[in-house]
Amino acid sequence: MTKRFVTASGAVVQLGRELGKGGEGSVFEVPSLPNQVAKLYHDSLDRPKQDKLRFMVTRGDQALLQYSAWPQDTLHPSSGGPVAGFLMPKVTGRDPIHMLYGPAYRRQNRPKAAWDFLLYAARNTAVAFEALHARGHVLGDVNQGNVFVGADSKVVLIDCDSFQINANGTLHLCEVGVAHFTPPELQGLSSFRGVKRSANHDNFGLALLIFHLLFGGRHPFSGVPQKSEAGEALESDIKAFRYAYARDSKARGMLPPPKSIPIALVPDSMQAMFEQAFTERGTSGLRPTAQQWVAAIDALRTRMKKCSSASIHVYPDHLTHCPWCALEQQGIVYFVDLGTTITATASGFVLTKVWALIEAIAPPPPVSMPNVASITVTATPLPVGLKGNGHPGLLKALIVIVALCLTAAIPAAWIIWGGAAYFAWSAVGGSDSPELAGEKLKRKNRMITAERAYQALADRARKEAGPEGFNHRKKQLSDLRNEYVGLAAKEKVELDKLHQTAEQRQRDKFLDRYFIEVASIPGVGPAKKAALRSFGIETAADVQWNKVRSVKGFGEVLTRAVVDWRKACERKFVFNPAQAVTEADRNAVRAKLMVQRKGLEASLLAGVTELQRMSTEVNGRTAALRNQLQAAAQEFAQARADLAGLS
Repeated sequence: MTKRFVTASGAVVQLGRELGKGGEGSVFEVPSLPNQVAKLYHDSLDRPKQDKLRFMVTRGDQALLQYSAWPQDTLHPSSGGPVAGFLMPKVTGRDPIHMLYGPAYRRQNRPKAAWDFLLYAARNTAVAFEALHARGHVLGDVNQGNVFVGADSKVVLIDCDSFQINANGTLHLCEVGVAHFTPPELQGLSSFRGVKRSANHDNFGLALLIFHLLFGGRHPFSGVPQKSEAGEALESDIKAFRYAYARDSKARGMLPPPKSIPIALVPDSMQAMFEQAFTERGTSGLRPTAQQWVAAIDALRTRMKKCSSASIHVYPDHLTHCPWCALEQQGIVYFVDLGTTITATASGFVLTKVWALIEAIAPPPPVSMPNVASITVTATPLPVGLKGNGHPGLLKALIVIVALCLTAAIPAAWIIWGGAAYFAWSAVGGSDSPELAGEKLKRKNRMITAERAYQALADRARKEAGPEGFNHRKKQLSDLRNEYVGLAAKEKVELDKLHQTAEQRQRDKFLDRYFIEVASIPGVGPAKKAALRSFGIETAADVQWNKVRSVKGFGEVLTRAVVDWRKACERKFVFNPAQAVTEADRNAVRAKLMVQRKGLEASLLAGVTELQRMSTEVNGRTAALRNQLQAAAQEFAQARADLAGLS
């Protein structure tokens, strides 16, 4: 193959070594142009494809060149010859976006990238999409392989020659696509040939990439099926709008995977944007645009706060507790600082002094409750004209029936029936007039309501003004103190355990280098891999039979294929006793316990202030509640007397 080509302007270009090879062409270095590379097609291009590239090289403005590997010049075998390829910027120092949003990839490649970095990468992804859409062009084939991110969070789009290009009204279509990034309205097509894409179609893929970045690589349409037909294939779930994080997700047939990041991580306004992007409302052109995503993410970026226990735990300020700590308590680690050195700092915290302060705080005295029985009240009289004389006519009728039965030899069954009817009527208040029965019911309901109100207020008084709440909080602080005292012993146990688990940890670290994303596993294509990733199965280290089998769509055959792949990776592992326990391993244990120590110290110090506040504020609360309690007791006593007055 010749390596000498001519640009459209007549410059001669000599190609260097091959850097990569794809289905339609190969990429070569250009020694004379160190910041550019050349793409050459394997086969001759038809006239429309050549026209498309000629147009693109004349429209590479500053924004397009900043956010994409946009074609810069066409390559020809000879001056005036057909287009055989093109020159484009060299993309270096950047990785495919899935290597950022995949937790296992990120732990290896960008261990210090916190959630705010992912948020900024999401923002820059939207900016890149907007640069293209603003000029009338469409990506079409949105997927995790044509978006690259660098350490500066800047995003560059590649494979630009496959984009749908609007050449002054002439559309050069994008005729390829990845199923698990294809919007519902285009799912099921046998081919994209002749299909016109829109910015709204791109906006589905954009929302999906942003979701991947913010929610740990999970796919929004993969989860726990709630219907028999759900979960078999990601493509059919997308087509059926089974968005697992929707407000009505159960009715749609899909719930989020277990131990996944909750959608509440982002504010309500952004939740609504995802819902609009992934449900029926978005199909008519209403999906959030790239520009809208930029504005929403910029607003959210101003509302970040750091966890007091781990500085790498960054999250939005509408949350009251750290979501990453909550997930770690379930055994799910998204962000961890893999530093190898630990610097112990003197905090000035002395447990005995802090606990002495806590012990010195006197608990509030018990709240004195009113004695309802001792409250003197007068029963409310019956309404005017209402009497409790019942229905004596019914009793007289019964006496007449009994007399007739005795004199006329009427069967005794009649007597039994009549007596039963009378006593049944009496049991339901039949002896009262309807007016009197209604008054009884009204007074009984009033008494029940008054009693419940009094009891609720009494319970509140015990918790807020009495010693109950104070003692409960002090018991919690006592538990924290015991946990703090046990940290030294816990550290020794954890360090000793390193030797016991050395081989398993080495094996897991080894298997963590084998990613399902790039593995060749029979029957497991990109959509199936996305489903596995949504259930936290990202590398060979994550593969377990039951874990894979629990993912809908993975029967015995596919599960066996994934497990066999893990075993094949595992056979390459060789234990190294010399590296059984490294200083980095020990420091990781110490770092984890130091975070716990700092968190416990902060909680105990805060407990001193909290108990003091509870003790000093109790008098004001007691006075306010005492008046309310007395009024509630008075109401209860009155209602009870009013009901008793009818007996």
